[in-house]
Amino acid sequence: MPFEVPPLELDPDSAWELLQRVVNSQELRRATRLRELLLYVGQRSLKSHAASIREQEIGAAVFGRPENYDTNIDNIVRVNVSELRKRLCHYFETEGAAEPVLMEIPRGGYLPVFVARPAVEVVKPVESLENPPEPHREIPAIEAKPVEVVTAKSARSGRDVGTWVLWLLGSALALALVAAAVFWWQARTLRNELQPWQADAGRAAFWGQFFASGEQMDIVTADTSYALAEDLLQRPISLDDYLDYEYKNYANMPEVTPQTRDALNLVLSRNTGSVGDFEAAEQVLALNARSPLTRLASARSYTPQAIKSHNVVLIGSRQSNPWVELYKDRLNFYVEYDPARHRSYVVNRAPLKGEQAVYEIVNDRNRDLSVVAFVPNLSAHRYALILAGTDSQGTRAAGEFITSSEGLAAIRQRLPQGSYPYFEVLLSSTRLEGTTLQTAIVAVRGYTK
Repeated sequence: MPFEVPPLELDPDSAWELLQRVVNSQELRRATRLRELLLYVGQRSLKSHAASIREQEIGAAVFGRPENYDTNIDNIVRVNVSELRKRLCHYFETEGAAEPVLMEIPRGGYLPVFVARPAVEVVKPVESLENPPEPHREIPAIEAKPVEVVTAKSARSGRDVGTWVLWLLGSALALALVAAAVFWWQARTLRNELQPWQADAGRAAFWGQFFASGEQMDIVTADTSYALAEDLLQRPISLDDYLDYEYKNYANMPEVTPQTRDALNLVLSRNTGSVGDFEAAEQVLALNARSPLTRLASARSYTPQAIKSHNVVLIGSRQSNPWVELYKDRLNFYVEYDPARHRSYVVNRAPLKGEQAVYEIVNDRNRDLSVVAFVPNLSAHRYALILAGTDSQGTRAAGEFITSSEGLAAIRQRLPQGSYPYFEVLLSSTRLEGTTLQTAIVAVRGYTK
């Protein structure tokens, strides 16, 4: 249903409100990737007033593709934009039928435009000459009747009627109060289902700093191909080399054997992740999944501008998520990796009395260590949360702990009272067949804001 109408100069607030209604509509509610696509191109259109946007930019930002991937081979953006056009048309024909302004993505481009809904002309029926309208008729006068005299009996009857009316009004008021209570309970239940972070005071106090701020929050998943490359090279790869894709040239270094070179080229051609890391990201995302301001991103497609401007949750240690490197010098507890021994451990930079300088799990496959760090982000005006384990199962245990009421209550008891401080927590967890059984706090650090 293309709209052959010139675009409107809609004010940004009205355009943003319309975009929000479409993104949160029944048409797109379960189409997560299409919602992310529409929100991204919509924000680009409204904030930057760009005339166009490159297909590769959308593929990298929304679908996790490399920035210079071949769009002739990979048509994921064109396929999804085509589907999004159909969804927009269907929305404005059904759920958004009353919208006075329509939004469409014109063919040949990727940025949405706003157009006025075409007016529907109402055609009046033509009166037939064979059935002319009836001639004007005089309305007969209403005969006046004498006023009834009120007697004592009729007065008593009037009082009875008044009592009956008051009883009806009281009953109606009681029913209205019951209905209001039921509506409030249903609204609260629905809110808790859509926004579980508000289900109890403990989670609301911590997660409200992210979700109630009105700011974009990015959940950045780890890139295990990056960790595998470090294993093969037996050396760390810097964040700068990762962002510039310079680490892909490591395979051509003279000291790399042909077998290692082949393995590196295979690993670096893929963008992979671990189940435990994705489960941790899913636990955080589930707290506010309906919000268009909560976005899932991969480490490989993430950008320095985003980590500076948005609230961010980094999933995984520096070994698999290089963005953690930006915060390493600020942390007391951090997960380190020994590529020669292929083993992770936790460093305690400034041990207190009774604490160890290094925590490590040796020869116990059913135990994990993990770190949860809540710190200011790089701009110091937003927040960063780091969930890192000595393996992906430890990262998952950290995600379970920080998203649960019990875990947050245990952390809050160990922190200074007052407004929520920044903190770091070292956790130890036990598991059985991949299921976390118990997680306990080993050490805590709290910092005032």
